[in-house]
Amino acid sequence: MFQVTKYKNIKSSDVEDTLDIAEVFKIIKEGDSALNHIKYARSFNKGSEDYNSIKANLIPTFRFNFLFDRKASNKNITEPTGLIFIDVDNTDTILDNDFIFAKWKSISLKGYSILVKVDNLTVNNFNDTYDNISSLLKINSDIGARKPTQQTVQSYDPDIYINYDAKTYNCAEIKKVPSAIKQKKEKKCLTRNETFLPVSQNIKIRFNNIDDYFTDNNSTYIVFKEEKEKLCIPFIPRKVEEGNRNSYLFIYLSQIVALNPHINKAYVKAIADSVNLNVMHPELPESELNDIINSIFKIKESDELEMFYNKERRIIFNPKQKLPFKEKMKIVNKELGSMAADRTIEKIYVCIEEWDFQSYNKINQVKVADLMELHVSTIKRYWSNFKAFVKELNDDYKGSLIGDGTEMIECRIDYSNFYLNEPQLKKSA
Repeated sequence: MFQVTKYKNIKSSDVEDTLDIAEVFKIIKEGDSALNHIKYARSFNKGSEDYNSIKANLIPTFRFNFLFDRKASNKNITEPTGLIFIDVDNTDTILDNDFIFAKWKSISLKGYSILVKVDNLTVNNFNDTYDNISSLLKINSDIGARKPTQQTVQSYDPDIYINYDAKTYNCAEIKKVPSAIKQKKEKKCLTRNETFLPVSQNIKIRFNNIDDYFTDNNSTYIVFKEEKEKLCIPFIPRKVEEGNRNSYLFIYLSQIVALNPHINKAYVKAIADSVNLNVMHPELPESELNDIINSIFKIKESDELEMFYNKERRIIFNPKQKLPFKEKMKIVNKELGSMAADRTIEKIYVCIEEWDFQSYNKINQVKVADLMELHVSTIKRYWSNFKAFVKELNDDYKGSLIGDGTEMIECRIDYSNFYLNEPQLKKSA
């Protein structure tokens, strides 16, 4: 049967356990030690500080798409699980379908998690498979969850739907543009430089795939907190010398075509002429331009042309909402600052939880700062998150001393209970 990996919480990518899918279904249906945390999170509004803090810190997660070697990342994938996870937000029902292996209410109770059995799933065909299955199930899936390493927070749904006889979706292997053709990163490059495009052309074309993420999402921006998202953003250097002209032009134009399936040869030729005039030194002969374009469309007609994900982004903005640059920077600083704070808080917690009382005696801010090699002001900034926790640990330490204090019984408390006893917990920004 299928096996999937389990993790401590959203913030952790370290594999904590590997479970049979039947065990996971039992946890979702009946609950386990995290059930109180799930119910507690549901007592707050989705998106509130309390809800987000409990969800991020106290509840385990699962990754259903692939198995990993120790840590969840694309490079650590060992094999597919035989399942694909589809996330659906803001829906009360999911229509029945013979391909649905399991479906259950998400932790927020405002969406669904869906599992489908698959054959031949790979990192390369993952995005297309996710989209195809979403269409097959007639659902508006969450585009932000469309990645091999996607995790989902453990939920509780006594009415979970399970169909072990569900059909298996066979993933068609996607062929890539020839591997010999690769983009090189350049410091000076052109992305969406419309000065290259003929003014007489009125056709609207895409120069990246960012709008894919906002098809059914009216949010201003999306943050990829777990890992950066790979995007297709074709570019070409501002100046290309002889020897590299054909390959650079082929890469650039092939990606424009991949992003715009309905674009015609005449328009691609217009782009090619402008790039040739402005970028190529010397210019390519007309015959070579035509050969490149014909080659691209030949690959397209054979269904072998795909987008090349050459750029990574932590934050993407909705292209339909024209935010001023300063506003974007405010959002970037806020989000990245928040993520940095989360990492610092997690490190402080580990330091406190693993505290060596025999070596350092009672916990205080100065000692924590020294051990973590941080300025004490940084520790003070987040200390309110740990004040009650530290007091309990220090009190336990004092109570466990024997005789003159030369011996100590090691004492630990369950950090999860700390949060349940602190209903006013606020996530630090």
